[in-house]
Amino acid sequence: MITTEAAAPVHDHSMPAASGEILPALPRHLDFLLEERPLLPGETAEQYDTLLRTFIGQVKPVDVIEAIWVKDIVDLIWEAKRCRRWRGQILAQARLQAATALILPVLEARNHNAFKPDFEQRREAESLALGWLDGNANEALATGELLRARGLTPADVTAHAFQLKLPDIERIERMIASADHRRDTLLREIERKRASVSQLLRAASADVIDVEASGREPRRVTSPRNGHDV
Repeated sequence: MITTEAAAPVHDHSMPAASGEILPALPRHLDFLLEERPLLPGETAEQYDTLLRTFIGQVKPVDVIEAIWVKDIVDLIWEAKRCRRWRGQILAQARLQAATALILPVLEARNHNAFKPDFEQRREAESLALGWLDGNANEALATGELLRARGLTPADVTAHAFQLKLPDIERIERMIASADHRRDTLLREIERKRASVSQLLRAASADVIDVEASGREPRRVTSPRNGHDV
């Protein structure tokens, strides 16, 4: 759990206690806002925690709102990272289907047999393609020869895999773009919030200087962060 106050050492090494110098203190009842990790099976808590701490160290949230925004930003970065990994995995998995589809016509032409079921031809093609992808020398030699018979190369297998999974890849690209857009929006919100506070403080400072020069009562300025007078 990400803790936001000074605490005793935590023995759960998967999430060591955060330094109070990096993250501002939060009320104990709000700790749950930062402790949940959006992890799926196969994803490591250590990597997520490192990303969260790195981002907190760079942005240095100054209050509860910014701390929550930073957490949301990190979750969106993690989501986009996951989608990019899925995109590569989908293409890798589709290469078996693509290689099978490309060498099957050659096998069927060479081993034409009216009494041989089509599924046996496909099974042979899949076996050769799988061996080729696994790096088996015999299957790789046979598959390469079948591809060359059609004037194709391994690069054509990857291209065909991309074609087969293009709708899935396009959906993933939209998910990545959406996560990146939401991340950038939150970053702009932090910048806008800090700029607003900075302008308010400058106005208050100028008012104090004016009061000192004229001797009149200072104008009361209300902070948008906590509703208190500045």
